[in-house]
Amino acid sequence: MLAECWVLVPQAGKIVFTGTQAGAPVHGTFSDYAGRVCIDTGHATGSRFRVSVRTASVDTQLPELDKALRGPDFFNSARWPQAMFDSESVKPLGPGRYQVTGKLTLRDVTREISVPIRLTPAGGGDARLSGQWSLQRLDYHIGLGQWADTEWVGNRVEILFSVTLKPVAGK
Repeated sequence: MLAECWVLVPQAGKIVFTGTQAGAPVHGTFSDYAGRVCIDTGHATGSRFRVSVRTASVDTQLPELDKALRGPDFFNSARWPQAMFDSESVKPLGPGRYQVTGKLTLRDVTREISVPIRLTPAGGGDARLSGQWSLQRLDYHIGLGQWADTEWVGNRVEILFSVTLKPVAGK
């Protein structure tokens, strides 16, 4: 069986993160991302997820914070403009559910992560991809200098995504 492949549609989805600053929740989104998802229901080895996120597209609705997040102490978007995820394995967990394991690169750090995802039909060949996981920002050198103190900026960051996928023409 051939893999079904889709591309991400940034205008029809969201990538959201929640962290804490001085104990209060801080929410933000990334609006510029791209990727390709292929699911081979017959052979897990034929499945693949590849996603990139432009870090300068961060938006917390707080311009001063957004500027800091794009700067050298956090994402350093000028030097590392893209966060990348590239899957290494996709394990079926049940109808429309998968465990996707791969390499996440933020700034100058690449680490293996595993993310449970849900893939649901959305009509017209489209699909909806959703999931969530958490990471430790300091593992990726996000928040250097005074911002490395977890008393002021929490280390744990929750990421939630729900994006629309459009089928790839001609696969």
